[in-house]
Amino acid sequence: MRASQALVERVRQVSADLVQADLAVEPALMQLKAGQGLLVRPHQQVGWEPYLRELWLPVDIRPGRLTVELSSSWLPVPGDVLDVLSPVGRPIPVRPRLQHLLLITEDALPTPFILLARTLSGGGVAITLVLSGLAARYPLELLSPEVEIVRGDLDWPWPEQVQTLQWADQVLVLAPHYRQAEVYARWLDRVQQVRPDAVADHFVCGLFYDRLACGAGACGACEVPTRDRDKPWLACTDGPAVDLRKVMFL
Repeated sequence: MRASQALVERVRQVSADLVQADLAVEPALMQLKAGQGLLVRPHQQVGWEPYLRELWLPVDIRPGRLTVELSSSWLPVPGDVLDVLSPVGRPIPVRPRLQHLLLITEDALPTPFILLARTLSGGGVAITLVLSGLAARYPLELLSPEVEIVRGDLDWPWPEQVQTLQWADQVLVLAPHYRQAEVYARWLDRVQQVRPDAVADHFVCGLFYDRLACGAGACGACEVPTRDRDKPWLACTDGPAVDLRKVMFL
C-alpha cells in the first residue's frame, strides 16, 4: 500500500442516496482491480481532520480517471485534494473458465460489484445480479445493460432460484457488516443444498467490507474467524472476498 493524492474533478448526484465522483489520480491507481479500494481523507482541510479514513470503491476506471461511488459521512466537491492510501485488499478472485456469475446483494448497495460486473460482462461472462432489501433502491441505469437483474425479498427465494444456483459457475454474496454472519451462513447452506458437488475453491464467497482502522493488517480489527486458526484472515489485506467454506460461523 502506498500514499498518493487524488484531485476531485467532478461530483454528480446519481440517486437520493448516492453520488459518483471522478478523480484525477496517479498512474499507479489505474491498476486497481474489482474488490480493491482506496482509504481516503481530505488533505489539509482547515478545522477538520478525521481520525479514520473512509474506504472508497471504484466503479469505473479509465485513462487518467477513476470514478468512485459514495454514500458517506462527508462528500467531496470539485477541486478537493484527497490524501489516499491504496490499494486496500486483493482483487475479487474469479474462477478459471468462468461463464456464469451470480451476484447476490442483500440489504446493501451493490457498489462493490459494479466494477466487477462491468469488467466481466465486457469479456463475455453472463452475470445475474440479485437485489433485495436496501439493494433494490439502487438506480438500475448505472448498471451495465448486459447484466440480468433479479429483484428478491429478504430471506425469501426469488422465482427460479434453484435453477439460477444450478446455472452459476461462481456465487458472490454481499451483506452489510451487521448481517454478514447471518446472511453468509444461510447462503453457504443454501448453495450446498442445491449444489452438493460444488466443492471448488471460491465457488461461494462472501465480501467483508468493514470500517477499517489501519488498512494495513496491523491492528487486527477486521479479522474474520476462519477454520485456519494459525493464519488470521484480515479483510483489509486478504479480503474482501473469502471462501465461505473456510469461515467459522459462530
